[in-house]
Amino acid sequence: MGFGGHGPTRHGGRAPQAEGRNILELDYPELGRYAEGLVERNLRHVGMTKMRRLHQEIARIRDKVREGGELEECRRMLSRLEYLLAYTYGRLEGRERVNFREYMETLKRTINGMLQNQDPRKLREDVEKLYTFSEAIVAYHKYYEEYYREGGRGG
Repeated sequence: MGFGGHGPTRHGGRAPQAEGRNILELDYPELGRYAEGLVERNLRHVGMTKMRRLHQEIARIRDKVREGGELEECRRMLSRLEYLLAYTYGRLEGRERVNFREYMETLKRTINGMLQNQDPRKLREDVEKLYTFSEAIVAYHKYYEEYYREGGRGG
């Protein structure tokens, strides 16, 4: 793409569809890089309260797993997280909605992968990875919020 990455899209005038990734397929360094990139290019344009609300739900799931919660209870909580994502997306408008889409698709792919898992030990590992990703999203969101507030490039 010409213009230093700032030219018009080459997809018939429309931006490409955000597909998201399954974070369970990433190692931890990749997970951090993906989280940072997602925040820098998209999620910094989404309100922090919405991001924290999702993180709190993920933290509840992690706490339940750490307490030795049953597989079915964790699966119900993961399904609820998916509903919360849909609700959050539905409440967004304009730029926020567009910028939230890749994150939503990423979490949906990840949740679907987790729901197919029947191994409680693997589910615990996956929940921990989901929590780490969510924690990174919140941390990078705060970082970029302050960075751009203090006059960082772009905005």
